[in-house]
Amino acid sequence: MPMLTVDPYISLALWFPLLVAVVAAIVVYAYVLRQRAAKPARWRIVTLMTLAAALPMIMLLNPTWVKELPPPAGKPLLTILVDRSASMATTEGDKTRYQQAVQVANEVADDLESRFELRVRTFDSGSETIEIDQFDAQGLDADATNLSAAIEDSLDERPQGQAMLLLSDGIHNAGGGANRVRASVEKARAMAAPIYTQTIGGDANVHDLEVALALPQEMAFAGQTLPVEVTLRQRGRLTDKVTVSLLLDGEKVQEQEVAIQPDGTAEATLEVQQDNSGLYRYEVQVSGHPNEVTTLNNSTTLLVRVVDEPVRVLVLEGKPYWDSKFLLRMLASDQAIDLTSIVRVGEDRFIRRQIQNSPATTTDDVEVDAEGDAAAPEPTATAREQTWDVLDNVDELFDDPDWLKSFQVVVLGRDAEVYLDDLRVEQVKRWLAEDGGAMVCMRGPPTSVLSERLGGLMPVRWSAATESRFRVELTESGQGMAWLPSTSGQLRGLPSLATMARPEGPKPLAVVLAAAAGSSDDTEPVITYQPIGSGRVVVVEGAGMWRWAFLPIEHQERDDVYGHLWRSLVRWLVSSTGLLPSESLAVRSDKVTFDPTERATATLLVRDTEAGEPLEVELTGDTLDEPKRFPASPAGDTPGQFRVVFGELPEGRYQAKVVGDTDATTAFDVKGNLSERLTIASRPDMMRMIAMGSGGEVIDGGNSAELAAKLQKQLEENFPTRVQRVPAWDRWWVLVCVMGVWAVSWGFRRRSGLV
Repeated sequence: MPMLTVDPYISLALWFPLLVAVVAAIVVYAYVLRQRAAKPARWRIVTLMTLAAALPMIMLLNPTWVKELPPPAGKPLLTILVDRSASMATTEGDKTRYQQAVQVANEVADDLESRFELRVRTFDSGSETIEIDQFDAQGLDADATNLSAAIEDSLDERPQGQAMLLLSDGIHNAGGGANRVRASVEKARAMAAPIYTQTIGGDANVHDLEVALALPQEMAFAGQTLPVEVTLRQRGRLTDKVTVSLLLDGEKVQEQEVAIQPDGTAEATLEVQQDNSGLYRYEVQVSGHPNEVTTLNNSTTLLVRVVDEPVRVLVLEGKPYWDSKFLLRMLASDQAIDLTSIVRVGEDRFIRRQIQNSPATTTDDVEVDAEGDAAAPEPTATAREQTWDVLDNVDELFDDPDWLKSFQVVVLGRDAEVYLDDLRVEQVKRWLAEDGGAMVCMRGPPTSVLSERLGGLMPVRWSAATESRFRVELTESGQGMAWLPSTSGQLRGLPSLATMARPEGPKPLAVVLAAAAGSSDDTEPVITYQPIGSGRVVVVEGAGMWRWAFLPIEHQERDDVYGHLWRSLVRWLVSSTGLLPSESLAVRSDKVTFDPTERATATLLVRDTEAGEPLEVELTGDTLDEPKRFPASPAGDTPGQFRVVFGELPEGRYQAKVVGDTDATTAFDVKGNLSERLTIASRPDMMRMIAMGSGGEVIDGGNSAELAAKLQKQLEENFPTRVQRVPAWDRWWVLVCVMGVWAVSWGFRRRSGLV
């Protein structure tokens, strides 16, 4: 039955004084009216004026009819989400995790089907709706778990009016980390769709041996001895010693025995040396064990590109900083790099430092050929030659059109305005777009005020802000790059960085590889790049990275992260952008290792783009019955750059070469995600975060009665009784009556000679 209530347009604290004022005005008017009107007329006038004033006062109270609406037809929806990924095949007790989850799902369904509309969905990397009797037909071989997709797919089917029961071990490894799951949980909370969770499984572990490389893609100078750092990991206890082998074309070239602790890691250093330039594909293997869970991670691929000319790097710094000092020291120690640095130390005073290889030879062992002529001496050592000089300005350097073209990578520090007027920015832009150069801004914006032209080259925009500090973690894109440290934990544990310029977010074509810990990729990017023609611009945010190379004793295990990051960055830029001076054609895979579910791709670079035969790339591999050819299509409007798409490939090792050019080759692997088989410890912390963040609760032991009570409470809290509110005075005849009372009151007063 409808009920009449009031919902005042003004507060009662204001309405009551207004009422008193109206009553007082009417009383005063009645007193004054005694001398001007007879008593019968006076009472009629006062009555009509009181009624005319009372009606607006009542309307200000907004009398409203409240009518209770019937509840929606049907039962409330409960979605049961059951994890079917490979980790759920883990046996604990006498049942697998999946069997335990199915048992709970069946018990809940039997108890609640009379009160709730039940829907069952299973998920791994994706999700689908099934019938309750189809649990046994589900395979447990998926190599990824996507909790975020499972939640959002359920929300998409019915945006509001449901609750979820999540039965899983809490492992999420499909990318995006906890931030991606947290975003989906917040979406569920906003849609009033609480998630009740039960963690299936415990702290199970596996027995396994794994080999990994800090840098799976290296570049070396011809004749240089390149140290290869290998990390070994043992899960559980299988052995006390392992043998690490280095193979080239299936032949063992080096072997080393390494001691390793149970549930521990060990380091080994192998050495690689090649006298001739080219691409060399090595395989690093660790001796397997019959009791380990998988042997797929007992080997890994190392790609070494040997060049007969070093990579030329230019560093431009506006004034001396600790960051640039440590960076120069690291780059100077790399024999594959010829380094030129220019640092402004005063008004019209620049110090130029050049470091390059200087092969040292001896004449004692000069060989004589059959004709009696002395053969060219072989290099016996590679020394680093260093020169210093002082410049009054840098105009003469930039005036030479070939000077900038002689470098493959340019690194900009801070206060670089002196190097970057508008004409030089245009020169840099042409060098990036046409010559395939790469520019790195090592501490955020390179100038205090970005010009419009220079800002157009940057992958992010900045706004002024107070100094803030942040730590770094990889994004999903960053984890797929070979030149970054393999785990985000390594970066999060390093000293924080400082910035005075806040990035406002990446531009449309930019890719964020690392972000501030705890933020989303778009809000606080730290390492970002974007293509400029055939070149790239990379921005690394924050000052104080030199402390990563100067860690205290308790963090010495991360001491090599700084060197790995910068050395890998230079190699990635050189291998994925322009051609080396001696190259006319090159093909480069976009990644060293692809997932079977993603498309394998490569980039083809051509110096001479004149019309000729269509370019093709031939792909061979141990899973292909015969070589396959793929056409190269232009990559946008960039001259000399082509895209090759191999598509999704099965797991295996592959090599690609340009048809008609045996020197233009590249190699890559396709490997599945092994984390579902190796990291099987349940994550009750993740499940608790999902429950608490969505407005649900953690359910212990599959208690269906407890779940039913909590669901009923949730329905009462999130879906209260619906009512319809209709203002009682908002009718046409009410307004006519009000106007009529006012008109009659005015007419009677006029008739009585009061108006």
